[in-house]
Amino acid sequence: MLIIKLSTIDSTNAFLKQWVQQTKAHNAIAVKAGYQTHGTGRMGSKWYSEKDLNLLCSVYIGGISIDNSAIFEINKRVCLAILDTLTPQNIPALQIKWPNDILSAEKKIGGVLVEPILRGKQVTGVVIGCGINVNQLDFPNLPCASSMRTATGKLQDIEVLFESLAANIESTVRASSTDNSRYLDALFGLNQAFSFERVDGTSFSATILGVAEDGKLKIKHADGATELFEEKKLVFTAFAHC
Repeated sequence: MLIIKLSTIDSTNAFLKQWVQQTKAHNAIAVKAGYQTHGTGRMGSKWYSEKDLNLLCSVYIGGISIDNSAIFEINKRVCLAILDTLTPQNIPALQIKWPNDILSAEKKIGGVLVEPILRGKQVTGVVIGCGINVNQLDFPNLPCASSMRTATGKLQDIEVLFESLAANIESTVRASSTDNSRYLDALFGLNQAFSFERVDGTSFSATILGVAEDGKLKIKHADGATELFEEKKLVFTAFAHC
C-alpha cells in the first residue's frame, strides 16, 4: 500500500479521487492529513477537527468488483475495520450507529464516508474517508462527541493508528464476505426501542431490527408493522442535536 502524509489539504477524499484518476499505478493507497479545510461526511455534512489532533484519512482500494446496489456492504466492512483498530487501544463500549458513526460509550468518536468508483453498474474501486477523534478534548457545540484520549485518559499515537487502520481497511474490504453477525452484534440499539423523528417532523417510537442489504434501517412499530428507512430520512431523537 502506498502511504501519503500531508500537512493540510482541502479533503483527503477529494485528493485521493484525483490521484486515482491521474494514475493507475497502485491498487491500494492511504492518505492522511493533519488538517482538512473542507472535510465532509456523508450526504455533504461537514466534519470539524482541530489541527493535528485527530486522524483524518482516506483509503483507496482498487481491483474489486461488486454491484453498486451492494455498496453498503463496504460501509459495514469499514466500520468493522475501525472496531478492529480501536479495540486493542481499550476504547470502551464501541458500537456502530447506523449508518456510519462509530460510538464509544454512546458518544461519537468516528465516522465513515464510502465513495464508489464505477464502471457501468459495477464498483471497481472505493475511496473510503475516515475521521476518528483521537487527541482532541474540547468539542464546542457537539455534545455527543468524544475522543480516544477522552475515553482512555491517554495521549494516542496518530501515526501508528493511521497505518493500522489502513491495513485493517484493506484486508476487511478485500475479504470474501461481510461478517454480518459481528456487524449486528456491534449495531447500536439492536432490538431496543427508541424515539425517532421523520423528515416531516413527526415522531414515533420503534424497535431496531437490523439493517437491510441496501443499507436501510429496519424498524418495527408498536403494532408489529415493519418499515425501512434510508439515511437522512430518519433521526434518532436522542442524537437530533448532535
